[in-house]
Amino acid sequence: GGFDSRAGVAVLMRYTLRLLTIQQFQRAAALICACETLRRGDPAVWGDVPFRIGLWVGARVTPNRTDDADDWLKQQRGGRRAPTRAMGSPHQLVSCPWCGSGLEPGRDIAVSTVTRRTLITCPDPFCPFGPEAGDGLGLPVVVVDEEIYRLLPSLVIGTVDKFAQLTWRGETQGLFGRVSKRCTRHGYVTADTMTEKWELSGTTSVHPSKGAEPVGRIEKVAPLRPPDLIIQDELHLISGPLGSMVGLYESVVDRLGTWELAHGKRARPKVIASTATARRAQRQIWALFDRDTEVF
Repeated sequence: GGFDSRAGVAVLMRYTLRLLTIQQFQRAAALICACETLRRGDPAVWGDVPFRIGLWVGARVTPNRTDDADDWLKQQRGGRRAPTRAMGSPHQLVSCPWCGSGLEPGRDIAVSTVTRRTLITCPDPFCPFGPEAGDGLGLPVVVVDEEIYRLLPSLVIGTVDKFAQLTWRGETQGLFGRVSKRCTRHGYVTADTMTEKWELSGTTSVHPSKGAEPVGRIEKVAPLRPPDLIIQDELHLISGPLGSMVGLYESVVDRLGTWELAHGKRARPKVIASTATARRAQRQIWALFDRDTEVF
């Protein structure tokens, strides 16, 4: 269908409770580490694009912007800079999901204002996600909203209320593969990615070389294939007023995740939901997702 399937978000996993979201993020991070280890072992089969996982929740839990993560880290290291807004924490993993080594924010979390990345690195030198291993970027996790929109992790875990951002932030279109450009230093670019501090003008080289970082260039890219799979946990909680609101966004998510096949048929993302009660599940799923139900 003219889409690039080598990168972009493949799975959206959604929860209604923030605590469950963070717990599942810690578990799913181990899965993504396994995927990334296999990819590194055979890039000819699995490609050159890293497998990553993103945590997409409220600003009081994780930072919205890389600058917020930098401010938080400076506070942890004893800086005197006072926060100007409610800031979340990038320290969402207490131990390495691969080897179990403890992660300390002041030691194992770093923020680069050049690449605009928040990196979490395992302290164990023998871990494949340690300081000297792999691509040097540490664990394949993304915990800052701004970076999720640019890096487009393979698996994005969030809460259902976070999808209200679709109507407020144009950068979210990247989650559904709506991109046309990519910065070699920062990642995928949408029209709303542009800021005063990170200006992307469309010229061939917009970021001069700095330190070890080469010149950042803007490249034209094909649109990415949208997510293939949507996993919805705690379906029984999405009822009443919350169900009505979520249902409105579901029509948008379904439309953005649908693409045309070469022979004219449409491919919609598969939806898998778990529920504590099967009573009226078919009616609820029809109202929320406009889909038939298969119980398994």
